[in-house]
Amino acid sequence: MNKVFPFFLILLIFGQCRKDDPLPEIASIIGVWKMTAYSVGDSLVSSSKEESLVRIIRPDGVIVDDRNSQGCCPPSKYFFNGKEFVPKPSAPIEPMDCRLVSCYPCIEMKITTPNSDPNTLAIECDGRYTMFARVK
Repeated sequence: MNKVFPFFLILLIFGQCRKDDPLPEIASIIGVWKMTAYSVGDSLVSSSKEESLVRIIRPDGVIVDDRNSQGCCPPSKYFFNGKEFVPKPSAPIEPMDCRLVSCYPCIEMKITTPNSDPNTLAIECDGRYTMFARVK
């Protein structure tokens, strides 16, 4: 009995660890974001409601659209406010048909909160910017 109790205690302790705990380095940006503007050359163009993209930043660090699809050409590296983070998929991602897609790779995705505003997000890939506003 003395050997069985510690075994069950260890199982109970490790069983309490949740694999869907948010990555601590991106906890402040987890949620749903809607595109508000995008860059064209050196200027930002406001997006209309019809063309607004939705991006969801999941607790595991994976960035998906409103259909839970990641997209065809995900970046190799992700940075949030200058610190690298590695997405750790803990839930399925819906596949996309990428057979006809010619990828222009985004090597590094840089995510920032301009002016430290927690409800605004800027995503930069290879010199192209997209601005988002928090939905929820």
